[in-house]
Formats: sequence, C-alpha cells, structure tokens
Amino acid sequence: MKRRIFTENDKQYVIVPTPVRTRYLIPEAPSSFDELEAVMMDMDGSTTDTEKLVLEAMRQMMAEALGKPEFRFDRDDFSNIIGDSTTNHVKYLVNRYNLDAGQLSFYIDIYYTEYHRILYDIRGRKMKDILIEPVPGLGPFLATLKDRGIKVGLVTSSLKKEADIVMAEVFHLLDIDVDYESYYDGVIAADEVGEAFLKPHPNLYIRMAEEKLCLKDKKKAFVIEDSTAGILAARIAGFAAAAVPHHHTQGHDFELANLGVMKGGLPEILERNLFLV
Repeated sequence: MKRRIFTENDKQYVIVPTPVRTRYLIPEAPSSFDELEAVMMDMDGSTTDTEKLVLEAMRQMMAEALGKPEFRFDRDDFSNIIGDSTTNHVKYLVNRYNLDAGQLSFYIDIYYTEYHRILYDIRGRKMKDILIEPVPGLGPFLATLKDRGIKVGLVTSSLKKEADIVMAEVFHLLDIDVDYESYYDGVIAADEVGEAFLKPHPNLYIRMAEEKLCLKDKKKAFVIEDSTAGILAARIAGFAAAAVPHHHTQGHDFELANLGVMKGGLPEILERNLFLV
C-alpha cells in the first residue's frame, strides 16, 4: 500500500489510500520531554518477535493456495508482508504470485486457520520450534517504566484472542508471574476499531491514549513502533515516535520517526534517556 507524504502551507500531510482515500495532517510532536507520563508500544516486532509465527502461517497459506508444499518466499517479499495489516499482506501475495484476486477472502481465511492452529499448539505446549519471543531488553525496559511510574500501553493490530496467547508466552519466557493485562496500564487490539482502520490509521493510538491511559497532553507520551505503518499511525495521532526496526523492517521508511531510529532496540532507548524524569 503506497502512502504519499507532502507539505502544504508549511504543514505536513499524508494520504492513506485504504479503505478509502484519507488525508491526514501530521501534527508537530516533541523531540524531548520535560515530563513523561506514558509510553505506548506496538506488540508484534516492538514488544515481541512473532515474525517467525506470522511468516510460517503465511507460508502455509501460500503453499496451500499454490498447491506447492515446498513454497518459500523470495527475499523481496519480506518488506511487503511485515508491518501492515493481514489484508494488505495477502493482497500483495495474491498479486505477486498471480492468484485470483476475487478469492482474497478465501486466502485470508486460510491464513487465519493456519495462524490460529499454530497459536493453539503454542498455548498447548505442542510446538518444538520457538516462534514467539520477547524482543531483546523487554524485561529491563518494562521494569524501568514501572519503577519510574510511567504508564505503559500495549497496542496491537492483532485480534485480542491472539494477543492473549502471544503475551502469555512472552511473560512466561520473561518469568513475569502476573497476567499481562494486569501488568499493562492499557491494552487495545484490532477488535476495538475494526481491520479497515488499523495502522497506518491513528485509531488505535487515539483510543489507547484517551480511553485506556486517560492522557490529557499528547506531549507527555511517545510511541515505539517497528514499521512504517505504525510510525505513521503514531504521528497522525499526534504523538512522538521512536522506530525500533528489526531485520525484516530495516528497509521501511522511518522518515517520520522524530525521536530517531533505534537500531539497538529497546536498550538504546534506555541509553538515550528519552524518558529521563
């Protein structure tokens, strides 16, 4: 999905073409903080490493759709099937591999069937391969936020039932012996806004800030994201954003990540003292 960023009357805008062509103003956002009240974190890629899980489910979808059990993605595919909505990922693959575009919903159903099958195997401890892991430094990062009294919100374009399994596994691996929802100050998933208006639309971050974290001042919070769509969603919503790319999203456009691109991930955010209060 292409997005066009442009300047008009000294203000910056972006056009998001799906599901309908929408023009958003990109508000100014702080590059430093005199006082910080909250940090909002994306789940897949920024909090957890679930790319192996997502890619395996998508690979199995394509293997079934093409009738090729041995199917493997080309290197160029990865930047187009990581960091956006499932629908946009599948649309890309349907076009790329000359599948029937009229059967898009059918292919998406196959993907979710495979994805949920793998998730339930993980929950039941039936998987030998590790397909879900916390990103490096997540434990100390969350502990620092808690110690400093900074609220933390978890924002995901996944469904809530998917996040429940993923985050339970992450907390198990971190040896954090509490339910993840009681640990975070707010959790919001795709169910609450609908897939049509997921990232790069700002809905998830606006609702997290206003309804879950009860923030009054957008200049006292920032967002951590790993993809172009996520950074756009954060900035359109009016928040500062830090990018934490991984090997599959390092080629994404992070022009609007006004707090910088943290190639060292969460530990680098701590080192830079972005929320020293």
